[in-house]
Amino acid sequence: MVTDEQRARTLARFAEHREAWRANAALRRLYADWYGRIRACLPDPALGPAVELGSGPGFAREFIPELRLSDVVRAPWHDLEISADALPFPDASLGAVVLFDVLHHLAAPAAFFAEAERVLRPGGRVIMCEPYVSPLSFPVYRWLHEEPLELGVDPFAAQVSPAGGKDPFDSNQAVPTLMFSRATARAAFGARFPRLRVVSVVRLAGISYPASGGFSRRPLLPAPLWRALLHAESLLPEWVFRVCGFRVLIVVERRP
Repeated sequence: MVTDEQRARTLARFAEHREAWRANAALRRLYADWYGRIRACLPDPALGPAVELGSGPGFAREFIPELRLSDVVRAPWHDLEISADALPFPDASLGAVVLFDVLHHLAAPAAFFAEAERVLRPGGRVIMCEPYVSPLSFPVYRWLHEEPLELGVDPFAAQVSPAGGKDPFDSNQAVPTLMFSRATARAAFGARFPRLRVVSVVRLAGISYPASGGFSRRPLLPAPLWRALLHAESLLPEWVFRVCGFRVLIVVERRP
């Protein structure tokens, strides 16, 4: 249950992010690439509707207009107000569920994936773009980012705040890496959710991401230098980002 105070704070945060988005061309360029990758992973629309959870400021509308947007706190650009651990959809009714920077905020990740098993049609997908903890990104996420990073946790355990419940912006940036970065972790995921299979785990986004300034500061490089950096990263093989990546794209599919 979201309190009135949390609701007001969340809506204010959405507004701040929308303003930062308008002011930061580098950030918009990165999101265009990431949402383009997500769109390429969506199954055939005939399989069923696609819903984004935790749509927040609503950036997906610009890149994947057919997505139904939702959040635990509804803003005017959202289609639905829903919680990830209690999806209001019939069994086997959706073609895709998209999470962009949402998995590491969930209070109950295991409850979400159980719901995903239930609501996805066979061949339907969960597509997630999340933080990735690499040797290079670790110190940035651990000491320079406002969200916490705790590697020594069970990523499937329910998370609660000291006051009880969970604020929508509580998080642990390590959760996606702990769940999906290693073969043993993916095997453990498959054992918990036998109707889901991990299709792909792609690391991406080197230092161009923190150099963009994100939502909290201006870009750290002049625009031409930043664009050159982004282009150079586009030429690198995927394995390089296991060492220097800041993001990961994860695709999980409902088995036939």
